[in-house]
Amino acid sequence: MSGRDADAFETTLLAESGPRATSKGDLGRWVGKSFDHFDVMKPLGSGGMGAVYLGRDRSLDRRVAIKVLPHDLAASGELQERFLREARAQARLNSPHVAHIYYIGRTPALDDSGKVSLFFAMELVDGGDLEGWITKAERLDPERARLLMLEVAKGLRDAQTAGIIHRDIKPSNLLLDKNGSVKIADFGVAKPVGGTDSKITRDGAVVGSPLYMAPEQAKGDEIDHRADMYSVGCTFYHLLAGAPPFDAKTPVAVISKHLTEPAPALAGVAPEVPKRLAQIIERLMAKEPEGRFPTYDELIAELQAAAPEKVRHGGFWVRGAAVGIDVVLASIVIGFLGLPGLFAHLAYVSVAHATRGQTLGKLLMNLRVCRSDGSPLGLGRSLARTVASLWLPFFAGLVILLTEGRGGLQLAIRQFQLTDVDAFKGLVLAVALGNVLLSLLYAAGLALAAFHPGKRAAHDLLVGSEVVYRLK
Repeated sequence: MSGRDADAFETTLLAESGPRATSKGDLGRWVGKSFDHFDVMKPLGSGGMGAVYLGRDRSLDRRVAIKVLPHDLAASGELQERFLREARAQARLNSPHVAHIYYIGRTPALDDSGKVSLFFAMELVDGGDLEGWITKAERLDPERARLLMLEVAKGLRDAQTAGIIHRDIKPSNLLLDKNGSVKIADFGVAKPVGGTDSKITRDGAVVGSPLYMAPEQAKGDEIDHRADMYSVGCTFYHLLAGAPPFDAKTPVAVISKHLTEPAPALAGVAPEVPKRLAQIIERLMAKEPEGRFPTYDELIAELQAAAPEKVRHGGFWVRGAAVGIDVVLASIVIGFLGLPGLFAHLAYVSVAHATRGQTLGKLLMNLRVCRSDGSPLGLGRSLARTVASLWLPFFAGLVILLTEGRGGLQLAIRQFQLTDVDAFKGLVLAVALGNVLLSLLYAAGLALAAFHPGKRAAHDLLVGSEVVYRLK
C-alpha cells in the first residue's frame, strides 16, 4: 500500500459496523460557527470518530484544533461516551509527547430537533503526521526514525503511568509539531490499565487498526502496554521499509497474517537501517507479549543505546590499506582481461561508490564514501570522483594526444595490450604505480587530509564527498 491507502483500514470494530468517515456535507457544517468561546475556521481532516477543524480560542487569542463528533453518530450514547473518554484520557496526560486537551463542550443544536453534539478543543499540532511520509512514498531516515520512536516511547510511558493504553498507534495518530517533535493523538479507543471497556464496545468487538494491531489485541485477549509496543514496531517498520510488515486485501486477512506469519526481517527490505535499530523493531513485533520489552524504560534505554556513533572520518593509513586491497583486485582483473579489465574495474569502482559507498577494500576496512551530508554519492558524483582521483592517467593521455596526436595515443594504448609477459608486467606495474601516485596524491591530497578536520582528500573536496567509518 502507498499514500493514503496505507490507512484505508481505519480504526476497526470487527463484529459491528463501526463508525464511518465523516461526509463532506457534515465536514462543512460547522465552518463559520462558534462553540462557546471557539470560532470554527476551516476543516483540517476527518476520520471515523470526528471531523477536525482549525479554530480560534477567543478567550486566549490562540489557534486550536477542534474535534467534533459527527452528526450521524451524535445520537449514540455509546459513541458519545467513547468520544468523551478520548478527551478525558488525553486531558489526564501531562506529557510533551501527547497532544494536550484544553476544553470539552457541546455544539449548538444540530437541527430543529434541538439535539446537540460534542466537541473538544486541543493543541494545534500543525506539522502534519507521519502518514505524510507514506503519502509521499518516502522512507523515513533511520536516525530520524530512532529519535521519533524515542519520543513515542516516552509519550506512551507517560500514558501508562496515567493508567492508559492507547490501542491505536499508527502513522496518522503521530503528529509532528513545527519543530519536528512527535505528539501522540487520538485516544478514542484507549482503555484504562487493568480495566475494561464494556460500556464502549460490544462483546467480541476487536478495536484497533489492522495494519498495526498486536496479535493478542486482534484475538480480543486482555492486553497491556506491550500491545502498543507491537503497534509502534509495525508503524516504524512501515515508515522505514515503505510498506507495512503485513498486508492483504481485507482487514481480516491482514489480522490473520499478524496472528500466523513471522514478522519479516527489516534488513531484507531496508538494509540501510542500522542492525541494532532493526533488531529493536523486530523485537517490538514479537508475536508473544513476553518477547517484547517488559517496560518502556527498557525500550527507551535500548533506543538511546542505538544512537549512531559520532561520525569518524577515515584517515590516511586505513584509506591507503583499502586502496591497496583494491589494487590487488584490479591487478587480478586486468591480468585476466587486459585493457577491458581496467575499464571494468573503473566502472566497478564508480558503481560501488555510487550505490553502497564501498569497494571491496573499503568494505574490509569498514569504510564508506558518501556526500558530506551522509547521503549516497549517486552515479554522477561518483564518476566525477573517479575521474578526479585518477587525474594522472587522464592527464598523461591528454599530454600524449596533444604532443603526438591520435596515433601517439593509440600507440600508448597498444602498450597496455597483454601480448606477452613483459607487457603484462608493465601493465600491472603501471596500475600499481598509478595507485602509488594516487596515494602520493593523498599525501598532497592526504597530507591535506591529515590536517583537514574532515580528513578529506583533494578529490573529496572537488566533488563534495568524504570517507567515513561505516556504522553497523
